[in-house]
This record gives sequence, C-alpha cells and structure tokens, in this order.
Amino acid sequence: MAQVSGYRFFALSLLLLLAFQVWGAQGRGNITLVSSLETRESPYGRWLDLIYRDAFARLGYDFQYQGYPGGRAPLLAEQGQVDGEIHRAASYQQQTRTLQRVPEPHFAVSYQAYAHQPGIQLQGWHSLQGTGYRVEFRRGAKLPEMMLGKVVAPNRLFAIATAEQGMGKLLKGRSDLYVEQTLIASQALAALTRQDPGYAGIYSAGVMELADSYVYLHERHQDLLAPLAGVIRQMKQDGTVARYEQQAMATEGTSQP
Repeated sequence: MAQVSGYRFFALSLLLLLAFQVWGAQGRGNITLVSSLETRESPYGRWLDLIYRDAFARLGYDFQYQGYPGGRAPLLAEQGQVDGEIHRAASYQQQTRTLQRVPEPHFAVSYQAYAHQPGIQLQGWHSLQGTGYRVEFRRGAKLPEMMLGKVVAPNRLFAIATAEQGMGKLLKGRSDLYVEQTLIASQALAALTRQDPGYAGIYSAGVMELADSYVYLHERHQDLLAPLAGVIRQMKQDGTVARYEQQAMATEGTSQP
C-alpha cells in the first residue's frame, strides 16, 4: 500500500507540474512587431530586436520581429494582423487609424538625401523646395513620404521598392536624389560597392532630419503603452540600449565578407 500511495503521489505531482507548465505557456502573451524588410536586415533591425526582446521579456511576453517588403508591414499592422510596428517617427500618429504610439522613443535616426551627380548640397526638407530634382524614397517609409510631399512636385517624386533600386537609379542617372535612413543606406551602399566600384561615387548631399523613433502598438494593446514606455526609459537610463547598440554594430562588422 505504501508503494502504491507513493506512486500515486509522484504521479499527481508530475501532473501538477505539467499543468503549471501548460498554464505558464498559455499565460505568457506573444507580441509580433513588424517593419520593412530593409529595416529588419539593417543594423537598426538588429538593435531593435535586442531592445524589444528584452523589454517584452521584462513584461512577461514572448517577442517576434518580422520584416516585410514593399510597404506590406504598415498594412498588416493597421489591419491588426500583427501587434504593431517597431520603428516609426512621432508624426506617424497622424497617418494611422488603429495604432497608438508608445510614449518613449527607443533612439533617434537620421534621414539623408543621397546623390551621384556632383555638387548637390542640402540641409533639411525645406532645402528641396523649388529645386526641380527628381527625388525618390522607399515605398512604406512614411516620414519621407509625408515630408517630401510638402516640398517636391508630384511629378518629380517617386516611390521605389528597395534601397538597392534607389541607389541603382542614382548611378544610372535616372534620378537625382534618394532619401533613406542613414544605416540602411550605408549598408546597401557597402554591399553594392563590393559588386561595382562605381557605387563609391554616391554620397550624402545633406541631412534631411534627425527624428526620434517609436514603437506603435495596435489599439487592442492600449494597456501596454505606459508599461512598455517605462521599461524603455529604464533601459536607456541604465545603459542597456547603448550596450545593445554596440552589440548590433559589432554584429554588422563581423557579418561582412
């Protein structure tokens, strides 16, 4: 009888342990954030993944970060098929119907205008007013889309699919300027220059804006906005975000042939 009772106790304990594990797995939420494929594969993307994997873990969530091409990411987020966008400017709040900005930026990014034609010098979006340049930006990049639309004539402004396409059209003289985030552009140019040294002639004609960047969550996660902002604020104050930047940039350096 003692052996039977001991076996029953062991079996009951095992069942309870399994039940707690199942409950824990079910109780831990999942968050999926998205961005353009270019951002996901850039140093920005590696930095963002490190930051938010840590931040959501502190809040008890599993985290996934996915990149999509051709402006698909904002459509998925707007429709609620994912939980939000990971990397948008403050002004994006004016362009979305269903997403809410987390009220703490993770870091700031610079947007630059790139050129191949010698001698172009710019500073800020306003410096494009009346220039007549043929200007391109990457489809789905909402800040350039909004700001360039204010200073470039519609028949001189074009959306393209990738940073590589934008740089290629500059090299061939089919456009005058391509506006892109600095680290995305530098990564694309480095890869292209290894294939064709002619790309080394593409240069930055000027900084358009230095803008804070934020996560935007779908409105169903409104209760997460303040807690996530608090975690990001703490991670910046204790040096975690800066440490992750160094880690992301070191990964970039070791990944190049």
